[in-house]
Parts: sequence; C-alpha cells; structure tokens
Amino acid sequence: MSLLCVVLLFTGCGGESKDVVIYSSMEDYRNADLSQKLKEKFPDFNVKVQQITTGNNAAKIKAEGANTEADIVLALETASYEQIAEYFVPLEGLQTNNYLPDMDNADKRCFTWEKFEGSFIVNTEVLKGKNLPEPKTYEDLLKPEYKGMIVMSNPKTSGTGYMFLNTWVNSMGEDEAFAYVEKLQANVKQFTESGSGPVKMLVQGEAAIGLGMVFQAAEQINQGAPLKVIQPEGGAPYNTTVFGIIKGKETKENVKKVFEYLNTEYFLFDKENYAPGKVIENQQIKIKNYPADLELADMSTITDMELKQKLLDRWNFS
Repeated sequence: MSLLCVVLLFTGCGGESKDVVIYSSMEDYRNADLSQKLKEKFPDFNVKVQQITTGNNAAKIKAEGANTEADIVLALETASYEQIAEYFVPLEGLQTNNYLPDMDNADKRCFTWEKFEGSFIVNTEVLKGKNLPEPKTYEDLLKPEYKGMIVMSNPKTSGTGYMFLNTWVNSMGEDEAFAYVEKLQANVKQFTESGSGPVKMLVQGEAAIGLGMVFQAAEQINQGAPLKVIQPEGGAPYNTTVFGIIKGKETKENVKKVFEYLNTEYFLFDKENYAPGKVIENQQIKIKNYPADLELADMSTITDMELKQKLLDRWNFS
C-alpha cells in the first residue's frame, strides 16, 4: 500500500487529478489576472489558463473533439462556438446570470461571457505628428494620406476583426464589402492575428488608426496612453463570446468548482473591470473613459455561422 501511494502521489493516492485546463480567448492581461485569482481561490488546484485566439481555439477543439486537453473554454466568439457546439455539455442545474433577453443563449450548452463593442481608436499624437485628421466614417479610411497608418485584426483568427467585416456586409452587401476591403488594404499596415493587436500597436505608436475594441482603448487611456475612441458613422459594431465545459469533463469535481467560480464571482468582476458591454440586467459601467452612449451598428447576422464561414472562405487579405 505504501508503494501504491507513492506511485499515485500526484492524484492524492488514487483521487482525481487537480489539473484544470482553460482555453481562453481573452487578452493576455485578463488571462494573467484570472490566473492569479484562480490561484488565490483554489490554492490546491493546478489551473492552467492557456491563451488562444478565438479562431484557433475553435479550430483546435474541432480537430481534437472531446479528447481535447481543455476542460473549460472561455471567451470563445459565439459564431465560432456554433461549429463545435457538439463537444460541449449541457449546463443544466447551474446558476444562470440575469441576462438581458438578447444576451441569453437558447443553447444551454454555453453561457454568454461578454459583449464587446468596436470603434475607430486613434493615437492622437501620431495623427498630430503627421498632420492627419481624425477619421469619422469608413469611407474616410480610404483616403491616401492614411496609407500604412491603419491596423485591423484578421477576421479569420479574431472575433474583433470579424465583427467589422460583418457590419460592412450588413450595411453594404457582401460584394460591396469585399470591394471596400480591397481598397482599404492599401492603407492597412497589418492585419493582426489577435483582436488586441490593433490597440497594442497604437499604444506603441506603430499606427495612427486602429479598428479595435473600445474597452481595451479605455484601459490604455486610463494608463495614460494618447488614445481616443471615435464611433464610426453607422454605429459601433459588436460581438459576443461564450463559455462552457467540454463534454465528459463535467464529471471532474475541480472543473465544476472552477466553472462555478467563473460563472458567478469572476463573471461580475470581469464585467466591472474589463468588459463592460451590457449583457445582464442592472449592469453598471465602472471603467473610466468608457463611452456609455455608444450607438450600435446592425449586427443581425453576427452569430450566423454559415454566413461567417462563407465570408471567411472569401477573405484573402493578409
């Protein structure tokens, strides 16, 4: 028996593993914060938060199925979730947050994690240094003086990039939207892999204009970065993400405990401190410099996975 306990040391002499793996598509600083809080909340667990972009996250799980290393998937774009929904377990019996009607998923294999809005984010110092005006419309972005000054995330790997493509398709039509991107790419310095890429490049002064997430810009403004949020004409595009448990992993007690923490205590903390887009009743925006009066663009097809796949198959810009 003594020898057996030594062999089984890492599983508590026959108990289940304390490892919990989370595939998270949140930004690096949010993942770092989550990792720290999980260590404090569950000091006896070995919780690994692995950062992975939403497109790669979905592709990885689609390839690996329920045999994936992940126990929990967090902040996965809602449309991307649709193509791997079969690998998630129904969340029956778990507490549901008081979601707004249009934020409450009918598919109970996942819960809404966040809603994030996009806008033009500009580095005011770079614009001033190059004597460039602030853009107001998407058509403005095509002006030749912005050549090499714009950064946007790639829709194939980023939910942020896709929400801009989706709103162009909704407002212009598919062919016109791709004709627009054909012109826009002449001014784009880089299509970044992650949705946080544009704001990072703006902070570093590597670009003047970014198509990025508002809450990331507010975070950097609060840290002293010379950024400004400009709502594009036609409204701010937005997207949503979800979280859930991979099928078969719900039997692990530690996974259930971590998920319950994400769904309750940390869910509210994240909305108050990082992702203030309104998804639940009585949600308060507490982040300084976050615009509370954003008008929203037409995003009626943002969760249409068939349309998304069609558009991404057509996307050939890099």
